[in-house]
Amino acid sequence: MAVDLVRLVERLNLAHSQSFAGTYFAEILALLSIVFGGSFLLFAWKHHEYYLGMTGFLVGGWAGLMLKSQFSAAGQIAPFLYLGVCAVAGAFVAVQFRQFIGILLGGFSVCVVGSVLAPSMFRPGEHGLLTAGASFLLGGGLGAMFPKFFFVLNSSLIGSVFVTWGASTAILSSIAGGANPQVRVMLHLLVFLPLLLFGVLYQMVTSQRDEPQPIVVPVTIPPPAAAR
Repeated sequence: MAVDLVRLVERLNLAHSQSFAGTYFAEILALLSIVFGGSFLLFAWKHHEYYLGMTGFLVGGWAGLMLKSQFSAAGQIAPFLYLGVCAVAGAFVAVQFRQFIGILLGGFSVCVVGSVLAPSMFRPGEHGLLTAGASFLLGGGLGAMFPKFFFVLNSSLIGSVFVTWGASTAILSSIAGGANPQVRVMLHLLVFLPLLLFGVLYQMVTSQRDEPQPIVVPVTIPPPAAAR
């Protein structure tokens, strides 16, 4: 009985050699990646409170582990306490302070775009830190004014990355596995860029359609009283 239970648990573990997935573990991960990325592309803004809370929970937990390693690496307090407290705090901040999250997303987006378009200006050195700081301030100001756009942009970016990785693992690696690097990069861009554009346009259009329309109440002006 115990041996059968152990074998069943081992087969339920997808990382084990005798698992149910067998040699198709990579395909299962690719499918999960496509589903997860597709949910970001389609429903991130419609259910933005859940996505913000989930993202804040993960980032807060990561920050808590960083605090543990920096300030109390050999302390007696369990790492789970740092992880739990900071994760809950991160989820609360992400849901309640959306404009602050817009500032962070805007600064991050401008820094990423700037580092792609002009990588020499962001290299560590004399002007790298100054350029990154100025870009973050510029993006933070835009994010404070347009938090919805930057949330849609970053959620579409996350979804596009996950879907592109899943498509690369499941399809592109078998089709163009022996091609030169330039062809592989072009194929991945042909998947990534349309997905990014689709996610931004779809979420912006559907979010405007789902917003409640203002209720117009007609005002009736009575006629002036007849002079006596």
